[in-house]
Amino acid sequence: MPFYYRKSQLGFSSGESFFALQDIAEEVGRPTYVYCLDDVVFRYHFFVQAFDDKATIYYAMKANSHPALLKLLAQMGAGLDVVSGGEIKLGLKYGFPASKMVFSGVGKQRHEIELALKQGIGQLNVESPAELQRIAQVATELKVKAPVAFRLNPDVNPETHPYIRTGFRENKFGMDSSFLFELERILKKFNSQLSLIGLTLHIGSQIRDMSPLVEAVRKSLPLFKSLKENGHPLVSFDIGGGVGIDYHSGKTRAELEGLKSYANQVTELLNSVGCEILCEPGRILVARAGVLLAQVQYVKETPYKRFAIVNSGMNHLMRPALYGAYHRILPLKEAGRQEMKTYDVVGPICESSDVIGHERTLPNLKENDWLAIMDVGAYSAVMANQYNTHRPPLEVAYWEGKRFSFSKEDRFS
Repeated sequence: MPFYYRKSQLGFSSGESFFALQDIAEEVGRPTYVYCLDDVVFRYHFFVQAFDDKATIYYAMKANSHPALLKLLAQMGAGLDVVSGGEIKLGLKYGFPASKMVFSGVGKQRHEIELALKQGIGQLNVESPAELQRIAQVATELKVKAPVAFRLNPDVNPETHPYIRTGFRENKFGMDSSFLFELERILKKFNSQLSLIGLTLHIGSQIRDMSPLVEAVRKSLPLFKSLKENGHPLVSFDIGGGVGIDYHSGKTRAELEGLKSYANQVTELLNSVGCEILCEPGRILVARAGVLLAQVQYVKETPYKRFAIVNSGMNHLMRPALYGAYHRILPLKEAGRQEMKTYDVVGPICESSDVIGHERTLPNLKENDWLAIMDVGAYSAVMANQYNTHRPPLEVAYWEGKRFSFSKEDRFS
């Protein structure tokens, strides 16, 4: 657990130093994401060891694209899972060679495919026959051979929010066996422009029961073997990402033990086909490493509710409004024996859905108090927007005691 109370101050250790979030909040004076990259490094190495060095980690950049984080992962030898031309460019800028990128996503535009092929992308994950046709046409024009992998829809229904479930028959992602005839036809027609090098899966996000992930691999293995026997040069099996965390608790032991069990089962299954294993973790690597600092502006009491109105909301952290997602909210100073009250913690945006947390028990809050919204290292700052023309949040990362700042304003410019 990267964030903890020390001498009543909530903070984190980076390098040999302890950083109190209260000190950071008073210095920056605005809503700020704070990342402890030391925890990301720990989790990256844990992930590699869990797979016994038999899997290549392709970090899912959509989770968090802070430059310091990307540079650090590139230096450690990670690959990158990208979903747009913009992410390809950002990955190249911060040290990832295109050969260590896999390009996912259902709506790849022609100019993005051109960019990927010109840069020498490692793998294009194909979502439909129409997309495979387009990749073949672009490859023909560029006179290159495109390395492609078919994204399978194994019709496995994980227990997760329907908005982040991606491998079930009703979702827009991936392809089932009914697509194979048309895919094979396109491969044969463009055999000089297309090389089927692998299969890929991604059945959803925030999955905490590992059994659907393992079942998806198990159900897809016969097709992998069949395609290889038919002469396609399959060399990789991309098991995707999706491993979740318990947002209701700061305890991490169970999620790491679950990850290790999942890794053991998958490697045992794939040993039989002798392929490279690709894995695309995002949330499990970075979610715990981030907090969002927000300052109380007003405490408002009605006959029905008590509100803590803060200077950050759905414009900075979309997940609660979008998914009904839960994030723990903690005071920067340990409560001790203070009087506790129940609040709805809400933001400044002119939408009733701008609620960060319903009915949270917190110390007696007053104007200018700071709060920490926990576990926001993934799918948080990257989804920030400028609705109501509020200022974007600042992002501050720490690694081995050093600080790296980044403003969301840079991303919008």
